[in-house]
Order: sequence, then structure tokens, then C-alpha cells
Amino acid sequence: MRSFWFTVGVLLLGWVAWDIYAGYTLLWDFVYRDVQPGLYWICVTVWGVLGISCFFSWGD
Repeated sequence: MRSFWFTVGVLLLGWVAWDIYAGYTLLWDFVYRDVQPGLYWICVTVWGVLGISCFFSWGD
């Protein structure tokens, strides 16, 4: 099961990298960095924290 969460973490961090590169993210609608920078960075931070937490899951 650990390899599953590792894969999920890699995918989430890839999503974060793409969001930072593209300048928008997807929540319930597209959130653009230029239009709503606060909400954009909150979303990207949440995706990043979720991605990093997948590497520290305690389950087997």
C-alpha cells in the first residue's frame, strides 16, 4: 500500500509543479494566479502539503 501513496504523492506534486508553471489551478473552478492570487496560493499550498504528506503515511 505504501507504493500507492508514494504514487499519489508524486502525482500531487506534479500537479503543483504544473499549477505553478501554468499560473492557474483547479478547485471547483479555474483559479488564476493573476486574478485571485490569495486563493491560488492557498490551493497550491494545500495540494503541496497533501502531496508531501503522502510520503510520510504510516500505513503499510
